[in-house]
Order: sequence, then structure tokens, then C-alpha cells
Amino acid sequence: MEKEQQNSGGNSPGPEDDFVVEFDFAGGWLGLTLDEGTREEARRVAAGAVEQFDPLRLSVGKAALQQELEEHALSVFESGPLLIAVAYTDSGVFLADMAVLAYGEDGVTRPSPEEYQHMLLKWSYAEVKGDAEITEVELPIGPAVRVQAVLVEKRRFGWGKKLSECVRYWVWPTGHEEILLVEARWLNFARTDELTDLVDRVMPSLRLVPVPAEPGPDAAPEPPSEL
Repeated sequence: MEKEQQNSGGNSPGPEDDFVVEFDFAGGWLGLTLDEGTREEARRVAAGAVEQFDPLRLSVGKAALQQELEEHALSVFESGPLLIAVAYTDSGVFLADMAVLAYGEDGVTRPSPEEYQHMLLKWSYAEVKGDAEITEVELPIGPAVRVQAVLVEKRRFGWGKKLSECVRYWVWPTGHEEILLVEARWLNFARTDELTDLVDRVMPSLRLVPVPAEPGPDAAPEPPSEL
């Protein structure tokens, strides 16, 4: 994901302290979410992801693959995602990336899907090529708007442009104040059907899991239980 996407929603994004985002990644996606964003943490997460590959089917070295995953996790972490994931072929070739961001401000009522229409097709790092597909969907977590579009991305320093395809879900979780943006992007148009299905199949499992509050420094210890 491009770092610039963090400003596409018009509100302030960033990891939340009271919940984490989870999916049921039964296959196809590798989680690369970092908590602290350190090199050591990224190396550990990348190593765990590499272990999910069958070494007999890899066409690249495990060390090179781990380095690639490590760098991706660190670069995307800068945009403040709640979750990072990537899709690879069995042979270790990168296919797509996915990130989840939250938008909202304390004390500000979030706009409804109807009021948010003007933001659905805004990318700070790209423009939509042709007509985008926009569909209202109902997820277990709450209402959402699904957008699929071909993007013309601006290259750094103005040297040419590149095409990519993107599926994004703007999600209004029931009982929460934030709007979630789930965005997956790829360059290989020959695999569009496969990757679109990969995104759509995992979306119903999206959930927010509360993070237990840490006890304060003055919290009294639990009394010993009686036998």
C-alpha cells in the first residue's frame, strides 16, 4: 500500500487502543501486522510467514523471501494500519497486499454511507481509470460499501504512470465510532478474478476484538483463592 492512502478518508487514521482487527485467514493471505514497527519485530513476523510456505515448491530462497516480507511490513507500518496482509503464489511470487485502516475523530459523529459517497472514489496517490464498480453490502460486522476500480498510479518524481487494480471495502462496524477501510491492491490483471475472490471470501470474517485493559500501577493484586 502507498503511504499516501492514509489521508484519503479526510479523517485521522491510526491504530486504535481498544480493539484489534482479525480475519479468518484460512488460506491465501499471510498476516504481517506489526505492533511496534521495529526491525526485530518485522524480522520475527516475516520468519513466521516464510514457515507457511512449502520449501519444495518455492522458486526463491527463503532468506530472500523473508527479507522481502520484512521490508514490506516495515514500509506499510508507516501508514498506521490496524492490519497488514499479503498474498503470494506457492512458489513465493508476490500477488497482492491488503491493509486495514480506521478513520474517525473522538467526539465527532461518523458520517453515514450516504454522506460518505464523495469519498468512496478518492485515492491520494492515484486516479480511477474508467468506471468503478460500487456495491452496497451487508457484512456480519455491519454495513459496507464495496468499490472495485482500475487505478492509474502516479510514480515518484513524475516518471510515467502504472496501472493497478484495487478492491476496497468501506465498513461501518456496528457499535463503533470509526469507519474502517479494507483495501487490497495488485498489478497482475491476469489474476484479477482469483484475487477479487480472495478478498471477497475473507471479508465476512472481519471482526474487531477488544483489547483487555492493562491494570494500573496501583491496582491491588488478586487475593489468593481458598482451597
